[in-house]
Amino acid sequence: MAIKHPPRLIPLESLSGAEIAAYQRYLRITDDKGRYLPFDTFRHRLPQHENVTLAWTLTRRTRDAALQRIDYWNAAGEQAGFIHTPAISATCERVDKEATRLALNDLIARLRGAGAALIQLQLDEPITSSQLEGANTTTLVARSMLESGRAPRTEDEHMIVGNARLMAEIPQMLNESLTTDLIRHFHAIGMEGINDDKYQPGEFRTTNDIVIADYDGNVVHQPPAAEQLTARLQWVCDWVNSNSGYVHPLVKACTLHFMIAHEHPFRDGNGRTSRALFYWFMLKSGYEAFKYISISSLLHAAPVNYAQSYQYTETDGMDLTYFLEYQTGVIRRALDNLLQHVDDLVVRAANIDRILFESRALSRLTSRQVTLLNIMLATPATLYTAADVSDALGMSDNTARKDLRALVREGLVEEASVNDQKTVYRVARSLIS
Repeated sequence: MAIKHPPRLIPLESLSGAEIAAYQRYLRITDDKGRYLPFDTFRHRLPQHENVTLAWTLTRRTRDAALQRIDYWNAAGEQAGFIHTPAISATCERVDKEATRLALNDLIARLRGAGAALIQLQLDEPITSSQLEGANTTTLVARSMLESGRAPRTEDEHMIVGNARLMAEIPQMLNESLTTDLIRHFHAIGMEGINDDKYQPGEFRTTNDIVIADYDGNVVHQPPAAEQLTARLQWVCDWVNSNSGYVHPLVKACTLHFMIAHEHPFRDGNGRTSRALFYWFMLKSGYEAFKYISISSLLHAAPVNYAQSYQYTETDGMDLTYFLEYQTGVIRRALDNLLQHVDDLVVRAANIDRILFESRALSRLTSRQVTLLNIMLATPATLYTAADVSDALGMSDNTARKDLRALVREGLVEEASVNDQKTVYRVARSLIS
């Protein structure tokens, strides 16, 4: 659904003192509930008899005076900026407390060294980021493909494998500064082998025949001209790499996410590349918990709201606050999901300890075997081979097989054969229930 664009502002010199006095309650950044409303919503919050354009003019002028401007402009020459609203500031504080390397170490410590139980979360982002861009594959099938290493069979599966490859590449590039070559590199890594004619991996678009449409087919954004891309992307790189004029890393990462999508430098794959660059900057800035945080899983749940957060910024003078408020709201919920997942793992571990104690299996199993059981419980539908366990825990195949059979003897793991050849192991169904 198309949004209602803001009206042209009334010149201040055209307003009388009486008009300003009558509408002075709109001389503020947020409404009385602390919300930074876009015009599309703002207009519905006024009493019917009030002048919407006048009220919006005073609110928009107040916001303009408070904006922290950055060195980035749209094609129309409007300079981008943002306001640190309470919601954005609260999320910045949360990531400083809950997403750093130290905070992640504390989370893993709560899992009593079974940090491998978090690894399954690393698959969420490449899967849902691809689904957000139209990959028509179920999460269960995609997860099974990535976990097993099965070769992709369809273009949709190639999208997911490419995105997983891109996410795996990010940690290798954390010492790099942002350059146009790095942007091209990330795109090439993620898009290669999907449909090279369509994606043109690592190549900036050279034509202006691309428009962004909403879900009703309305054109909502015309990216800047292709001939301006190199210079405009250099603006992006210069701003991201600059240390002048402090901007919180989370705000900078979200703004980078917006900029790449706004520039739309590639024929396809811009969304996945922009989100990958968000993760690159967060990990580069030391927020290591983002290895296990998926923003796309939440964006995929409400794609219309995600798209509108771009539109509100692009139609209201490049006020990034709309996009930042939406993205930081997503990040707050993603952090909640991570912390809840750890809480669930801790509770599950306590329940397993109780079962092991009551069955007296705890006295018969080694700590390594208990750790293996917890790792298997993190993905109870997964079939493990001795080689899988050997790779995951850094032990020999014989030791892995011995540990798995010890769990089988205790009734905690089941053994089965695949095609009458390969022996696989999975968590006992009775333990899951």
